[in-house]
Parts: sequence; C-alpha cells; structure tokens
Amino acid sequence: MKHPFEEKVYKAIERAGLIEPGATVIVALSGGADSVALLSSMTSLGYKCVAAHCDYHLRGEESERDRMHAESMARMHGAKYVEKHFDTSTYCVERGISLEMGCRDLRYNWFADLSVRHGGAMVAVGHHNDDNVETLFLNLLRGTGLTGLTGMKSRHGMIVRPLLDVTRKDVLDYLADKGLTYVTDSSNLLNDVKRNRLRNVILPAVRAYFPDAQTTLTRSIHNLTGNLALYTELIAHCSEGYRNKHGDIDISRLCREMTNAGMMLYEMLRGYGFNAVQCGDMISCIEESESRRFYSRGYVGVLYKGMLTVRARNQDVALSEESYIISPDDMATCPEGFSIERIPVDYVSYDRTGNTLFLDTDKVGGRKIVVRRWRLADRIAPYGMNGTKLVSDLFSDAHYSPSDKENAWIVTVGGQIVWAVGLRTSRHMTIGKSTVEAIKITFTPADARGEG
Repeated sequence: MKHPFEEKVYKAIERAGLIEPGATVIVALSGGADSVALLSSMTSLGYKCVAAHCDYHLRGEESERDRMHAESMARMHGAKYVEKHFDTSTYCVERGISLEMGCRDLRYNWFADLSVRHGGAMVAVGHHNDDNVETLFLNLLRGTGLTGLTGMKSRHGMIVRPLLDVTRKDVLDYLADKGLTYVTDSSNLLNDVKRNRLRNVILPAVRAYFPDAQTTLTRSIHNLTGNLALYTELIAHCSEGYRNKHGDIDISRLCREMTNAGMMLYEMLRGYGFNAVQCGDMISCIEESESRRFYSRGYVGVLYKGMLTVRARNQDVALSEESYIISPDDMATCPEGFSIERIPVDYVSYDRTGNTLFLDTDKVGGRKIVVRRWRLADRIAPYGMNGTKLVSDLFSDAHYSPSDKENAWIVTVGGQIVWAVGLRTSRHMTIGKSTVEAIKITFTPADARGEG
C-alpha cells in the first residue's frame, strides 16, 4: 500500500504523463529534505533511479557533508549514484554572472548530458508547492505577464517536477514517517537573496495573517494556467490573419486593426526570442523605406515596408552560400525548381513570365553554368540597356520584400551574370541569327510547385 505522500506523487505523474511506469529517472539529489523525499518516493513507485549530486565547492566542509549524505541516501534506496564536481567560482567570474545563475547553468548542462547518456531519461527535481508560490511572488516582483503568473510547469523539456502537488510540510511529515534524514544548506537560511527573503520572512508573515493563503494562491496558479491556455489558443488563431503564405508578419496591418498591436506582436515573436522592447522598435520602424534587421539569440527578423520576415540565423549564412553547377546534359545537377536542356533553335519560344532563359550553346562553350543565391555586389548587363545595373536595384524596382530578396536566384556563365531569375536576362550569350542550338533553363516558383 502506498504512503499518502507517494500516492499524491503517483497521481501527479499519471495526470501529467510525466514519466512512463518503471522507466529510468535521473533524480537531482542534493541531500536536502525535498530531494531525499523525491528519491524515496520515486524508488517506492518502481522507477529505476539514477541519483545525481552536484558539488559546487562553495561551502567547504558543508559541501563534503552534503556529498556524503547524498551518496548514503542513494545507496539506501538502491539507486545508482553519480556526482559532478564544479569549479563554480571560476565559471561565474569568466562569464560575469552571479553564483546563483552559475550553479543553475552548471547543473542543468550536466543534467542534459546525463539525460542523453541514459537514452533521453527524464530528470526529476524536487520543487514542491511552496516553491511554486515563491516563484509566483518572485515573478510578480520582477514584473511579469500571464505566463509568469502560472508558476513552474510540471514538465519543461527533460525536466519534470513530480512534487508540485505536495507542500514543504508534506515533505517533512513523509521523511519523519520513513525515518529518513536530510541535510540543510546553511546558505538557504541567509536572507541575502530575494527567494530566501520571500521564503524566510515575507511568506511566513502572509501565512500568519492569511491562514488559507497556500490553498488560495495555488488555486490562483491553476486558474491562471487555464487562462493562459485559452489565451495562447486565441493568439495562435488570431495571428494567422496577419501572416502571408510564407509566414511573414504584416505589422502595418496589425497596427491598423489592433488597439494592442505591441502585445500581439510580442506574443507572435517571443517564441523566437525577441523581447517586448524589440517589438516596440519594429512597430516604430514600419514607415521606413529601408530594411531593418533585429536579432535574437537564434533568429533574425528583417523588417521592410511593414512586413517582417523571421528566419533562423544559420539560414542567413546558408542562403548566401548556396550554389550549384548545372549541366544541360544532366538534369539531376539542378536545384529544386530548375530544369535545363538542349533544344534546337527552332524550338525557342519566349514568354512574359521571366522564368525562362535561352542561351546560345556555342557562346556558352565549355564554361560553367552556375545557379546561386544573389550577393550584395552582383551586377547585371540587362538586355536592351547599356552599361550594368546592381541586382539589388532590380529588386527595389520590382518592390521585392526581404523574403523575396533572400530567396532570389542568379544564373552565371563563366562567372558572368546572365539572369536575375524571374526579373531580367543579360545581353550576353543570347540567341542570334547564327544560333543553331540553345540551352533552355526554366525556373518554376514555389507556389506553382504547390509549396506556397
């Protein structure tokens, strides 16, 4: 028969689908009360536990005491024990971050590595209901939106929190019933960081004046979680009306039609790592004639005449370097959307789409025919004109959006540009009176291929 504490943990895991029954679980084990209760309940519920202990070497003998106790608890519960030692002070100094942030980075990076080594196992951490209430208050004090008011999630990537339905009192009562010991981190007793001041001073006072505070605050978190789910669903539905078939965002239209366009744009972009300030800057730039770029950690947003194109930053490099040597004798050399063939000159038939190029085979000779992405310095000698013109000017004349520009193709022969695909051909190597055979290159746009 399960202990009532273990029953609560079991129901929380089952309800949220956190971990498969009998699966391997990496348990973050500091040796403190919460982590010991977590390890004990998880092993009692039949999980194969790997107890993972972090030694940050910040508290001298106390750190060694914690390490020894964690190893002892793992052995007592029949769990595999692993530990990791960190030079935390050096790590934080080199990166200019706080000890609190450094410890967090180090442990979660290690947990991620352990998860991979154990076949994608979940990593269970000992956050409980009291921690969730503390997180709600911390987020309020920092200034937060709806997401911050929902507290911690029971699952976030590889991290699972099976104890969110139990309180600190539940944890201590469970340990007492089981006769299990734990260590106390003396730094948690110091009110030198915000969370400790909340935990040790403010929240005890709140509970003293409002005995039901824990219950009502938890209910608020659950209610807000439901509100957030509905809000997210409505944002996703509404945002589709402001995206074109390529996924670009029409910020100009958004501003015309929505009274809170800034918040809507932020909700559409925060998943890409853009912040509220950047979204405000985007809105202030929608009337500018020049394109503007905005960067997050993994993405770049290109704003041009009120339209925003977002793509991964690695694609920013890949597009400019994409290049193919094609041959009229081998269709397989062409990138997607292109075709090439030799045809008798009598079969040459021009159209107005701009998507077909005819070259004199003899004038091409043995020179390489290349299809590549355009570059800033590209110039073409347009058919019917004297001199040359920047390809980028052709784009401006055609009112190309940033997305159009980024996907534009160029065809060269022997390094000389003969075609700005879809726009203009050059006066070089064109069909003449003496032409016997032509090389025909055709481009079929994505929307015509059914990709739009």
